[in-house]
Amino acid sequence: MNDDQNLYCHACRFSVKHFSWFVGDLDDFRKKSEKTVSKEFLDAINFSGLDLEPWEIHLLSYTSGLLLFLLMAILDLILFRVFTYERNTIIFAVVFTAIIPVAVMIYLSEYPKIHAKFMIIHTLGDIPEIQSYIVMSMKLVPNMERAIIFAAENSYRPLARDLKKLIWDIHIRVYSNVDEALIGFASQWGKNSEYFKRSLHLVKSSTSEPDEAQRIMTLNKSLDIVLEGTKTMMDAFAAKLKTPTYILYSIFILIPLALVALIPAVSIVGVRIDTLTLILIYNIGLPLFTFFYSEYILLQRPATFSPPNISDKHPQLSNIRTIWKNVIIIAAIVGLIIGFSGYILLYFGNPFNIISKEAMAGLILPTFPIVWAITAMITIYSVGIYTPYKKIRDGIKEVENDFADAMFILGRRISEGRSAEEAFSHTSQTMKGSKIGEALADIAKNLSCMRTTLHGAIFHEEYGAFKDIYSDRVHTMMKLLIESVHKSHEAAGMAIIKLADHLKELQEVEANIKRSLYDVTSTMRSTAIIFAPLIAGVTLALSEVIQKILLNMSRETSYMPDEYDIGGMMSQAGTGMTQSVPPDIFLLVVGIYMILLVIILTRFAGGIEYGDDRPQFMYDLGQTLPMSILVFTVTTVVSRIIFSTMV
Repeated sequence: MNDDQNLYCHACRFSVKHFSWFVGDLDDFRKKSEKTVSKEFLDAINFSGLDLEPWEIHLLSYTSGLLLFLLMAILDLILFRVFTYERNTIIFAVVFTAIIPVAVMIYLSEYPKIHAKFMIIHTLGDIPEIQSYIVMSMKLVPNMERAIIFAAENSYRPLARDLKKLIWDIHIRVYSNVDEALIGFASQWGKNSEYFKRSLHLVKSSTSEPDEAQRIMTLNKSLDIVLEGTKTMMDAFAAKLKTPTYILYSIFILIPLALVALIPAVSIVGVRIDTLTLILIYNIGLPLFTFFYSEYILLQRPATFSPPNISDKHPQLSNIRTIWKNVIIIAAIVGLIIGFSGYILLYFGNPFNIISKEAMAGLILPTFPIVWAITAMITIYSVGIYTPYKKIRDGIKEVENDFADAMFILGRRISEGRSAEEAFSHTSQTMKGSKIGEALADIAKNLSCMRTTLHGAIFHEEYGAFKDIYSDRVHTMMKLLIESVHKSHEAAGMAIIKLADHLKELQEVEANIKRSLYDVTSTMRSTAIIFAPLIAGVTLALSEVIQKILLNMSRETSYMPDEYDIGGMMSQAGTGMTQSVPPDIFLLVVGIYMILLVIILTRFAGGIEYGDDRPQFMYDLGQTLPMSILVFTVTTVVSRIIFSTMV
């Protein structure tokens, strides 16, 4: 059970312990709750592994919604008593107070179904790897039960846990034999993946093939079906992405940014937007809608190849907690210094007129450094904490890319009748300069000098050559290699070459999937880094221009005779925006909106390309956010300089 599931279960039990009085008769509530739930809901609870009853989930949703509503209502009352707001602001606040608790209540009550769907999609991504392990094991030894056990023991993916349960069911006689168990497993997963079902049936049928060549062909066909099915799924997803991406780009990004320039002008028709309304719209409402819509799109993404799981016990992460504390302290100090720099310059007389004291004056408003302070803190945290994870991940990818070539060379040498020591030594010389070449050289040295077994030369905890190789895929391949060398030289060499071919096929499918999704990911990244900050910078400067024009018009028309009554009207229109949202607060709200937008778009682009990979997302965010805010800053400053000549 992951952290999110644990947190959800703890929240349910906490609500049962402390708020069960809220529903009155608990037994009656339990019976009513059980009658209202569907079979789909119960299946989702079982599939997710949540140790909860439906009534506990319903109780959590009701109490959370009610408590959040009361909290927001109290906050509204305090704000309305302390400050004076326009009618539009009060309406916005009431709408948010009504909608957000209901949305939270619905989400918590539907969480098991949402999480089950998420788990199914991500478990589908384990299929190519798991099936490749089953097929490779079957090629070495045509024993179905042994192949399933091998795949379950050498993978840490969610699907491997289902295989372990299948093995347990066989042992306790839930199924009479392996064939029956495999048919049941294939039928269960056939609801979510027809190609996986077909592939499993082909693996099963391979055991009945009398001819060895035909058996190998059947196994190859089963793996081809999985790889082709995965690629077809991602191609279909890429094709369906166009319309949702256009909606995300236009409705949730382009239009809100374009409307920034019109906000000062709406006061001329009597619509007054104050600070609270602006915050509710641009810092809460729009980011939430954009985030949930992007997550809805990502939820449709079929998982392909799960990223490597990097444990905090990795040697390169031994001091990660110390790094985490130091990074937090540095980020806080840097953020405070940058954030107050604008007001510090004002305190010392605003040298070189850098800080703007009114619309279209100076270079930047005093709140611009606050936007950079938030950016700096996020960047320092993301880069400082997740760069070690990125280095480990890149090292694993490099090893996996070189490993397939190394296996092919190794297989050729063994098939020629060379000893294991000589084959590993020759391969290490060929792959010299790579990490996998160094590891293979260590294997040869261990075999010749320490007279250990091949398994010990590779996997021994103290001197094993692969103790510093942290790729699960590479370790699994090496275990298969160890099993294959017990055959004749020719058979073992061919088996190793087939392993290399399988690994190349997996890598090729991964590369094809990335290429098919490149258009969408590159568009979203370009939007986050260039287009969105460009539009925001220009429209922000335009909003100041409009505000400045309205103020100038109000001053000029104030000298006109009273019988025209134009001066009073323009005075109200011109000062409406200044009275409600000062320019520095307006910039701060839009700047924070830009930061939130970059976070959402980076998450969206990364989620499409590599799925749910937090370290990769945080590292990408640390690279993307400062570039985006830099473009936003330069565009705003240059636009203000250009537009200042017009007013």
